[in-house]
Amino acid sequence: MIAEVTREVTAQASRPSQPGAEVCAACAEAERRRGQRAVVTTTGKNRRGIVANIAQAIAAAGGDILDIAQTLAGDFFTMIIVVDVSALELPFAEFKSKLVASVEALGAHCLVMHEEIVNALQRV
Repeated sequence: MIAEVTREVTAQASRPSQPGAEVCAACAEAERRRGQRAVVTTTGKNRRGIVANIAQAIAAAGGDILDIAQTLAGDFFTMIIVVDVSALELPFAEFKSKLVASVEALGAHCLVMHEEIVNALQRV
């Protein structure tokens, strides 16, 4: 299913825009930046320093946290982070694997996806 969603997102991105459609500079910039964001979800047992460790791993790779939401339910921790990945110092795949490894070292689970994939999954 993820492969199908990825194909659809790629196909939509490669389609030419409709003739005569004017786009303002601010809208064009927002659209350009939208494709350079990732969504990081983390779940696991709560422990001291988990948010700081994840934020440090993101910053070390050149990512910038744009938005973050977290909650505790008993001893369980859940967090969603929107990350600007436009200035990553390494390829996205490497960023993803390093972030997943650092979160797993904390005893939690992590999923990292481009924002377009998350949006496409919501439409399915």
